[in-house]
Amino acid sequence: MTRTFRGLALAIAVPLVLSAAAACSDKQGDKADPASDRPTVEVTAQPQDAQSAQVTAEQVFDNLSEGDWAGAWDLWTDEAKSAIGKDAYIDLVSTCTGQQGQYQVTAVTPVNDSTATIKWTHVPPTGASAAPGQSTVKYQNGAWKFEPDAAALTAYRQNKCP
Repeated sequence: MTRTFRGLALAIAVPLVLSAAAACSDKQGDKADPASDRPTVEVTAQPQDAQSAQVTAEQVFDNLSEGDWAGAWDLWTDEAKSAIGKDAYIDLVSTCTGQQGQYQVTAVTPVNDSTATIKWTHVPPTGASAAPGQSTVKYQNGAWKFEPDAAALTAYRQNKCP
């Protein structure tokens, strides 16, 4: 009976010792790339072309037409954002019926590699005739950003509808 007990104890102890030793050993599978535990960063800059500038302007206008004031503000240039904070803009522009309605980009003119002039028309929801406008789109930090015209920015600074 002692022999059977020793054999049984050995049969249980050996696999436990081997599995414990294997758990403490070097991880052979992780030696492939020492940087594999670091996050991957991908640079996804927008192309610096007129078409991408137009897409940004159209997105801003779509946001305005749909009442997504925060989405429109998020696409502004840093300089434009400094004119009015996001929450103040949302509160103000939601009362500006003149900003609502449909917009149509009519022309994009590159000024240089980082600036384009956007010409557009705006049809207010009241059914009034289309009014032309012009804005600037600037390339900042790898993306095109919209800058409302100077008169609109001045009005926003004064917490007024343009």
